[in-house]
Amino acid sequence: MKKIIPVLSFLLAQEALVGAAWKAKQKLPATEAHQAAAADRNFFYAISSRVIAKYDRKSDKRVATSEGEAKHLNSGFFWKGKLLCAHSNYPIKPERSEIKVLNVETMKLTTFKDLSNASGSLTWVLRRDGFWWCNFAFYGAENQKTSLVKYDENWQELARWTYPKKVISQLGSHSLSGGIWRGQELWVTGHDDPVTFRLSLPKRGSELEYVDQHFVPFTGQGFANDPVTGGLVGISRDKHQVILAVNNEKPLQLRVLCYNIHHAEGVDGKLDLPRIARVILSVKPDLVALQEVDQNTKRTEQVDQAVELARLTKMKSIFGSNIDFQGGHYGNVILSRFSIVRKKNLHLPNVDSGEQRGVLESVIKVSKDQSIFFLATHLDHRRPDEERLASAKFINQMIGIPDRRPAILVGDFNDVPDSPTLKEIGKLWVRTNSDIAPTIPVAKPTRQIDYILVRPKNRWKVIESKVLDENVASDHRAIFAVIELLD
Repeated sequence: MKKIIPVLSFLLAQEALVGAAWKAKQKLPATEAHQAAAADRNFFYAISSRVIAKYDRKSDKRVATSEGEAKHLNSGFFWKGKLLCAHSNYPIKPERSEIKVLNVETMKLTTFKDLSNASGSLTWVLRRDGFWWCNFAFYGAENQKTSLVKYDENWQELARWTYPKKVISQLGSHSLSGGIWRGQELWVTGHDDPVTFRLSLPKRGSELEYVDQHFVPFTGQGFANDPVTGGLVGISRDKHQVILAVNNEKPLQLRVLCYNIHHAEGVDGKLDLPRIARVILSVKPDLVALQEVDQNTKRTEQVDQAVELARLTKMKSIFGSNIDFQGGHYGNVILSRFSIVRKKNLHLPNVDSGEQRGVLESVIKVSKDQSIFFLATHLDHRRPDEERLASAKFINQMIGIPDRRPAILVGDFNDVPDSPTLKEIGKLWVRTNSDIAPTIPVAKPTRQIDYILVRPKNRWKVIESKVLDENVASDHRAIFAVIELLD
């Protein structure tokens, strides 16, 4: 009873803290479910210290077991169609670690990489961004020495991080048994408790940063991402089960609008900012990027249009000024239903003294645990396209090829989908409209020059995309998308 009560109390405390966000979708009896579990599209894999068993996802039947020497296997992950597993001589000292590889066709288990005495016992290995990530565990009074090590392609150590005291203090005499990457976060598990600790790499220093922790319906040990459901695969060590966990929360959907408002002057010659607000509100957006917005200019009666539109739509606003004009300013605006935690306006390359263009960059906190980049821009309208192409390259350099954080780029690019400008942008970004969606001329649109784009591709799902049927309020039609952020 002394052993059960603390664990039960811990479980209830976690559910009270974060709710049952993860639930068990499937429980598969597996004698070998002692150290870890992994999955591909057709099979589950139950990992014990000495053997790996392969179970059919449809029938739940064991179809094969591994052949090959092993003493203390741990977490496994798939790379190039093969299952790589951490392996050590635990609890023997001095520690020796290696990575075992299972050919899932032949079920032959061999050595992939001998890490020798790398200080600690290897409990998981991962591959990400062209690097190897290995966790070396210590136990008992030394478990604070447990570390995450980053290696290059040639297995040269590049960096080493220890774990926050907030994590280590919850492990007792045990260490960290499992680890996976989920987006930019490293999720790790202990030895017994139904919780994943969510961590991130620090910008500086040698200690990982604590983000949060979640209840999960499996009890620590090694776990993995499931390529079929997008959920998690773990084990119940006591019940000898492989457990498939899915997120019980609704996915985050964002309603995004792009609109060149022509300083609120419609094709009927009327200056009507409330009309623009009504167009915006017609699709109940979460995030809006606006182009050709005035701030305190003579032609728009010294009105700060960003502030007024924020009031009319009940959204937060930021303004990026690109030129001084008629006693005020002219540029881009972002409206957001969420908190805007960072903002920066950057001027884009200028060719032959054209009208200065810019990109308004923001970081927006869209949920308790998630922030995204949201960029609003308006590119040069002149021919040829030298400045637009330079601007596209500038924006891509801003975001960076390796950056995997979810981002949305919205704006009037003054160019069509098959142009060099959009092809350059397309190296990093994906349009939310698969078919061409004309936005100008406003009366009968024939060309698309306004866009909502996202990156990286595997973090987003497009639910809806359309051009609004409004042809008076501005000289552009607004383009709208509903997009879902994937875990």
